[in-house]
Amino acid sequence: MSELKKELGLIHVVMLCTGAIMGTGIFILPGVAGGLMGPGSIILWVLVGLMTIPISLSFVELASSYNITGGPYVFVREAMGDFWGFITGWSAWLMACIYIGTHTIAIRYYIEYFFHLTFVESAVLYAGVIGAISLINYAGVKQGGRMQLLLTLGTFSVLSIFIIFGLPKVDLANFDPLFPLGLSALGMTAVLIVEPFIGWETTTVIAGEVKDTKRTIPLGIIISTILIFLFYMLTVFVTLGVMNWQLLAKSVSPMADVLAYAYGSFMGAMMTGGAIIVSLACLNAWILTTARVPYAMARDKLFLESFSKLSKRFNTPSRSLLVQALIAFIIALTASYEGAVFLLMANALILYALSALAVIKLKKKPVDRLIDLPVAVPAFAFIMCLVLLTQIPFELLLSGLMLIAFGIPVFTMIRVTNDREFLERFYNLVSPLYDVFSPLWYGKGRRDKVIANADVRPGDIVLDYGCATGADVITLADVVGKKGKIVAVDISIKQLEKSVKKAKELPGHPNVVFVKEGKELMPFESNTFDRIISVGVLSYQDDPTELLKEFRRVLRRGGKVSILDFGRAIFVPKAKYLKSHETIKKTFNKAGFKEINVEKSSSLTAEYYYITAEKW
Repeated sequence: MSELKKELGLIHVVMLCTGAIMGTGIFILPGVAGGLMGPGSIILWVLVGLMTIPISLSFVELASSYNITGGPYVFVREAMGDFWGFITGWSAWLMACIYIGTHTIAIRYYIEYFFHLTFVESAVLYAGVIGAISLINYAGVKQGGRMQLLLTLGTFSVLSIFIIFGLPKVDLANFDPLFPLGLSALGMTAVLIVEPFIGWETTTVIAGEVKDTKRTIPLGIIISTILIFLFYMLTVFVTLGVMNWQLLAKSVSPMADVLAYAYGSFMGAMMTGGAIIVSLACLNAWILTTARVPYAMARDKLFLESFSKLSKRFNTPSRSLLVQALIAFIIALTASYEGAVFLLMANALILYALSALAVIKLKKKPVDRLIDLPVAVPAFAFIMCLVLLTQIPFELLLSGLMLIAFGIPVFTMIRVTNDREFLERFYNLVSPLYDVFSPLWYGKGRRDKVIANADVRPGDIVLDYGCATGADVITLADVVGKKGKIVAVDISIKQLEKSVKKAKELPGHPNVVFVKEGKELMPFESNTFDRIISVGVLSYQDDPTELLKEFRRVLRRGGKVSILDFGRAIFVPKAKYLKSHETIKKTFNKAGFKEINVEKSSSLTAEYYYITAEKW
């Protein structure tokens, strides 16, 4: 497998971290927060800023412990196992797509300072911005890093201009009274204010591309934390001090309106252009970094295998960049900025809670860490994230949780295709419901077709490999008669127990033997069986040729194998050997089979491949 190149240094890490965090939130949310709580919201900005420091410090310790690509996905997987690692990586990727979408919407807000955009014009804008930045990062991490350097310098310049020109115009009378609306919106406002502080994890994601990772990334996060806190506090002070909170509450581009209010429309227009530069810096940082999350997950066989492939020309995760861009475009096109921010925060706070918990759990493991924080630091970050989650509007919190939960069936279907132990546990778990749902997937008609294709005859010895709960066993036993024999094999002991029970309830079938599949694929003598049938088993093999060779070994000369396998389906990618009729035949030929016949059919939920082959 191709490896990512280590081409980024400290300056790139600082620019990526600050660029990812210092996005459009600081340009829009001071006005929103001011409208919810009045000028006293500046106190909440200070408190929230201080409260997020334990989150950034948690990532400092994690980054000093691991030097591989993946960020929070890697940290949580190492601390809590594959499932929680997947959920963290899934959440991080969803969060990135939402973040990219919201910041593209924010660019439209600032462009509309000059003129209104129609729906079609907005769609073109979204596609152009997301597509162009994705293409730059497709061309290489060095190109993306250089662009980030320039854009983040632009961010610092824009905020510096705003602060320098705004400070002389601050009127302290605008801070009186501090809380004209009371504190009823305290929790909701705090959640919104957290948004401009998220992104600490972005630089940890690209650890595999950073020189001297364990030192460079922690130092970069610390420097970024200091810079962000200072710039944010000064920016919010100027915003609330120059313009009355009631006017700010009506603005979707408050920083531009503040300078326009103080100096005239020309300065407002300049700040609008600056806000767009900041948004582009933020978009570039997120697009560059988080495309590495599904790459890292796929590398560890916890995501679709196609995401593990890098561009042959540029050595970048091209599939991740493409899919990420498409999802972000759809979010930008369909979501509102405020709703998307709350949805983003639901994912972000869950991600940060899991990452803080990972710091605590990893302290019990012998990890070679350069920085070892007191356990109180990640514990505080964990508790803070849980408290803030309770302040998100329930319907948006539920939507965020549903997006994360949607990853569970994805995880399950991926794991059953490449982890035999997980496959066994999965079928043991679902065995009580298997007979209810399997007919919806492939009913009696499809099973009968597999048996008919095998051309089973009276007196045959038949192997039913992957017999599940025995739906085909009784039918086969009836066909072969008392002179024949059925050997039924399955990986799940619970499935086999149900098969045995069915056989016992139907007298007259002493010719059925049940075998639990173990590490040895085919514990039978050569030339034992006349026929082999198998449903949905080849797709679970890393290399189906190995199992097919075993099928051929235990078949007698002139014997026949009849397979039903599933192609592309909901949550399930098509197995590589099912790519075409030609690849199927090549796979069977490689195993030594002849007279191969392939028939394909489709339903609304899946593709079905009926394959027969003979041993000569």
